[in-house]
Amino acid sequence: MRVMFVARAVDRMAGGVERMVMTVMDALVARGHEVDLLTWDLPGAESFYPMTAEITWHRLGLGDPQVRASSFLRLRRAQVVRGIVRQRRPEVIVCFQDGPFMAVCGYTFGLQIPIVVSERNAPSRFDHIAAGRYQRLIYQTFRLAAGIIIQWESYRALYPKFLDRQIVCIPNPVWPSAVRARPDMPGPNGRYRLLSVGRLGFQKNYSVLIEAFGRLASQFQNWDLSIVGEGKDRDDLEALIRAHGLQGRVVLHGMTNSIAQWYSSSHLFCLPSRWEGFPNALAEALAHGLPAVGFAGCAGVSDLISPGHNGLAAEGSDNVESLARALETLFRDGAARKTMGSKAPDTIKQFDPPGIFSLWESFLSSVANS
Repeated sequence: MRVMFVARAVDRMAGGVERMVMTVMDALVARGHEVDLLTWDLPGAESFYPMTAEITWHRLGLGDPQVRASSFLRLRRAQVVRGIVRQRRPEVIVCFQDGPFMAVCGYTFGLQIPIVVSERNAPSRFDHIAAGRYQRLIYQTFRLAAGIIIQWESYRALYPKFLDRQIVCIPNPVWPSAVRARPDMPGPNGRYRLLSVGRLGFQKNYSVLIEAFGRLASQFQNWDLSIVGEGKDRDDLEALIRAHGLQGRVVLHGMTNSIAQWYSSSHLFCLPSRWEGFPNALAEALAHGLPAVGFAGCAGVSDLISPGHNGLAAEGSDNVESLARALETLFRDGAARKTMGSKAPDTIKQFDPPGIFSLWESFLSSVANS
């Protein structure tokens, strides 16, 4: 089977979308399939995540993918994309997220190649972003999809009924960890670490986490907050840290290639997101035996955190006070952290990677054969 994956951009980007594109492509190549990657990236773009050499990467190199394109540029992109698709003749095209899907639908009109859209966020994201006013239009274009991949079965009810037959649920793969955190035992320096991992942007809601930690910092002098990730909100978050006098207690560590060490050496995980798709960082933290805190109103997070079993859920999706209360409960109780951490790895057994890759392979084969 020949499959073409499409993403807007992956150049040096360490997000969940980019990671899953690489992961699924590599798995299909390992199973004997031929895979292409098409992105809007400029020449010289590099993937943050490893990508097998057998994948053919087509970098369009037509304008900055992060800047809205003019009508002329879109026309030029359409000509080039159409040429690439005609040359490579994929049996199925998989577009990650709605923007590339709508573009590729237009660019390849009439070529009769089935196109799948892989949604990487919950529909609730439209409640938080300006693009929400286009939600109905986006869902109407999904009628053209040969399939719609969602990440949690709970999301199905959030889509219009007319799309139900096209929807298939394929969660992300999560690898088990042989190394486990010790959430009840302080580190070598006698301190405890609250960890969060994610892009520094609006979705991840780190200002609320910093505010919540700030309310507890003086009471829990042996706790620190580490945020691993990079993004456009760094300057604002650093200013917030200074405003609360939390320098040295709250640190933005940037990106890393050794995230497992962070999980195994931390004592509690928090993902304060407003919405998610499949929260990879949260799943990985649980796999390492870290109890977790997140918002009950955050799609994706609420699918992974079972309150009282592997963590705690704070009320709402943007509430500093409720998040601080949940964190305080587990800051105080090392025995609860230990018990929840011991149960956390069981949460991710259902996301066994070979099984997830088989779901991808089976679904794409059925689309190609139809």
